[in-house]
Amino acid sequence: MIEIKNLKKKFGDKEVLRGVNLRIENGITLVIIGRSGCGKSVMLKHIIGLLKPDEGTVSIEGNDITKMNEKEIFEIRKKFGFQFQGSALFDSMDVEENIGLALKENTRMTKKEIDEIVAEKLELVGLPGIQKMRPSDLSGGMKKRVSLARSLATNPEYILYDEPTTGLDPVMSDQIDDLIKDLSDKLKVTSVVVTHDIFSVYDVADRVAMMHEGKIYFEGTPKELTETNDELIRDFLNRTDKRI
Repeated sequence: MIEIKNLKKKFGDKEVLRGVNLRIENGITLVIIGRSGCGKSVMLKHIIGLLKPDEGTVSIEGNDITKMNEKEIFEIRKKFGFQFQGSALFDSMDVEENIGLALKENTRMTKKEIDEIVAEKLELVGLPGIQKMRPSDLSGGMKKRVSLARSLATNPEYILYDEPTTGLDPVMSDQIDDLIKDLSDKLKVTSVVVTHDIFSVYDVADRVAMMHEGKIYFEGTPKELTETNDELIRDFLNRTDKRI
């Protein structure tokens, strides 16, 4: 379980997180929504220790990572896969090298063992046989999938997605959402999806949290979200989904 308590963070004079409280139970897919600049991605980076809070705690399986040193945080990060918003693939490496990098650097696996894992993860994300392609040869959707395959290479217990459908057309966005749900069902991982795409709530979420002005404004099921009469939530949903 991931538990966040009273998390606060400022950048200069700008208070981005203003006391975030959230529990993420193991095995669920939580989608975090909210307007741009409300603190979604900043909170995500606190979960894996990329940022240190000014106040508050982030506990992973009962261990407060805000009190850990770099070596301890590094060990905790091995439990996580992180899908960066821009995919963050290394242009100088082919697909195989990008996906296998963490295994090469942090394990004693042979090249044959790593190659087998790379092939397995590419199969999982629906891109078999592209090991020798370069990131520059991939479409936006393919880059997202390769980045996800890299996140899966270490068999994480948690996968964090930062705006996984940004920059994609609606058809490809739906395919990425289907992939997130499929991986969650197959691998039984805990998934946290930060997005501005309200359709992801309908497609993948077990639970949804809405951030507003640096705090968790709402937390519940997708059904509870869409049925609420709260004016702020209704306004957000009506601006992002004309079907409601």
